Amino acid sequence: MITLNYPEIPAEKNLVAATGFFDGVHIGHQTVLRNIADEAKRQNAKSCVVTFWPHPRTVLGKDAETLRLLTTIEEKVEIISKLGINYLYLIPFTQKFSQLSPKQFFENILINKTGISQLYIGYNHHFGHHARAGFDEIKKIGKKFNIDVFKTDAVSYENQKISSTNIRKLLEAGDIENANSMLGYSYFVQGIVVNGNRIGRQLGFPTANIQPNAYKMIPKNGVYAVTVKIKNVEYKGMLNIGLRPTLNNTEKPIVEVNIFDFDEDIYDIVISVKILKRIRDERFFASLDLLKNQLKQDELTVRKIFE
Repeated sequence: MITLNYPEIPAEKNLVAATGFFDGVHIGHQTVLRNIADEAKRQNAKSCVVTFWPHPRTVLGKDAETLRLLTTIEEKVEIISKLGINYLYLIPFTQKFSQLSPKQFFENILINKTGISQLYIGYNHHFGHHARAGFDEIKKIGKKFNIDVFKTDAVSYENQKISSTNIRKLLEAGDIENANSMLGYSYFVQGIVVNGNRIGRQLGFPTANIQPNAYKMIPKNGVYAVTVKIKNVEYKGMLNIGLRPTLNNTEKPIVEVNIFDFDEDIYDIVISVKILKRIRDERFFASLDLLKNQLKQDELTVRKIFE
């Protein structure tokens, strides 16, 4: 996949394209993107994903402080690259860009910069100033520019529409397994390993403290079974997300992982943690001995899951 940044122009014209923010690149998004990849192959053409960064809410000041994303831009690019897409076209979302009308977006971006012939959009996708153009208007504008516009139907799981919003709600509730089913892959958190207070090491459970992206969605506090990728090698482990009430009761949740059968210095290294199953809530223990005993039980529980 070739990633282009606006105002670069793809070498090919008559692209089969999809546009959207695609946070999480979940199963519904994957359906849209595989559709354009398959259609492009059928036409002996190329496929193109047109997306934006940063999220519009951070630029327009719409509750940006509460915004949490399923994927950073790097993670989004990584997932899309595995779906058979030829071009990823990345547009900086700015105040000026947000003022474009739907017609201007078609003409200035989709035609002049990407040269598309077909456009696929999700069932609830809108674009243009104030996101006012829905499918019917987008289709009408596309016709003026000889572009065929197609809508992909919603994809459901357990009678619930798959959407980035619904996945965030599941993660907030700690329902990692259903969130993963909607994503089509295991939710993961990436970040650089930073110094902690090393109390875990004193208890016999050393942890790597991860500093994720500030906008990254972190699941509900608690203990999880995970796998950890370090320098392209995967290890098993258990993840704690929370305020550490037994130790020092931090103001913000700390993300720390105990990596099984591993004892190397990985400070300042970026690691990736796939979150597979929730084990229990975070809770207060009256002593470090009680906490240590619980950690031993947690490790047994997690190791049985991997068996």
